[in-house]
Amino acid sequence: MSISIPTAHKIELSMPWGQLKDIVEWCDRNCTGDYRYMEDPNGEMYNSWVFFFENERDYVAFLMWKK
Repeated sequence: MSISIPTAHKIELSMPWGQLKDIVEWCDRNCTGDYRYMEDPNGEMYNSWVFFFENERDYVAFLMWKK
């Protein structure tokens, strides 16, 4: 199965599962393009996430927000 996810703008995060909701809500409010997230198959179980952003503007805004 193939999943179409833009991979040019990718961020790997480690966080407790309960914090994921806050990050997804921020993306819903602030991203103008499409974004996706998934559990990192190579990361720590339930704590590692990968976010993919369709456009550079959302990617940079996310990086600045998480700093």
